[in-house]
Amino acid sequence: MNILITGGAGYIGSCTTFKIIQKYNAKCIIIDKQETSNLEKLKLNYPKNIEFYKIDMCNYTDFNELFEHLNTKSLRIDSVIHFAAYTIVSESEKEIHKYLHNNITSTLNLLDLMNKYEINNLIFSSSASVYGQAKYIPIDENHPLNPQSSYALSKKISEDIISKYSQKGLNFINLRYFNPAGTIGHLGEEHNPETHLIPLLIKSLIEGKIFKIFGNDFPTPDGTCIRDFIHIEDLVESHLLCMEKLLNEEIENETFNIGINKGYSVLEVVNKSMEIFNKKIHHKFRYTIDNRREGDVPILVAQAEKIKNKLGFQPKYKLEDILLSVWNYEIQKISL
Repeated sequence: MNILITGGAGYIGSCTTFKIIQKYNAKCIIIDKQETSNLEKLKLNYPKNIEFYKIDMCNYTDFNELFEHLNTKSLRIDSVIHFAAYTIVSESEKEIHKYLHNNITSTLNLLDLMNKYEINNLIFSSSASVYGQAKYIPIDENHPLNPQSSYALSKKISEDIISKYSQKGLNFINLRYFNPAGTIGHLGEEHNPETHLIPLLIKSLIEGKIFKIFGNDFPTPDGTCIRDFIHIEDLVESHLLCMEKLLNEEIENETFNIGINKGYSVLEVVNKSMEIFNKKIHHKFRYTIDNRREGDVPILVAQAEKIKNKLGFQPKYKLEDILLSVWNYEIQKISL
């Protein structure tokens, strides 16, 4: 089995690659603009299973040459998992062209080349941000789409383009993530800069740095944003399940929410972390309230029953599991 993974050097992409190789001993062709430490770990452990190509997917000529190269090698791609995108919501409001150009053009070029080389199975890494400010909670897949950031808009437009290409024989599954977090073994979040709540919080707890909460004036019980956090192990498992269903022609052209049907506010996550790690912290933990970040919405909580009912997917992990995995990952890095 040969799987093309765009953005496979990133957090979710590398974790998914790791599990695909473990479970299927598949060949993973990774496309990314840059190598990360996660990819180096994968290449070290599975050198025969990974082919890495540093390519800007917005450059159609270079991208097409890669497909020609794979075709020359008679390396038939069975399925594509498309993670590659710029993903920082607040940055997307400052750099609108960068986000819309990169995220939409890369998707459009990928779909055109998939059509050209007759590759028909696609799993797309979408986002719950496409829903915008919730009209009701929890949010199901029929909730109106009203993206509030350029990042979210790029995901919505990409979904629309994918739907259009289904008329040319593409079989797709869009996975709208809520908030992935946690680690898989030696693989965790290595963003630069890091903008995600849980890794920033855990690092603040370990290092004794002041933790910033962005906004406490949202229309929520404690004034901080509420999010649905799903463990990366569960998120990756949803991809593997969807890939199997696509390859076995058991499903076509679907969109699923990926979450746990429960939300936690930023302050609740802080308090839960203090409850778990208080005895391990040798300094006083402090946090400050900063201004809201552009593009943040008050509440995003999934109604994720559709994938459970259609595919039998059921998340196994809780918030405590996520926090513990990130703590252990960060402590391990310090000890190396």
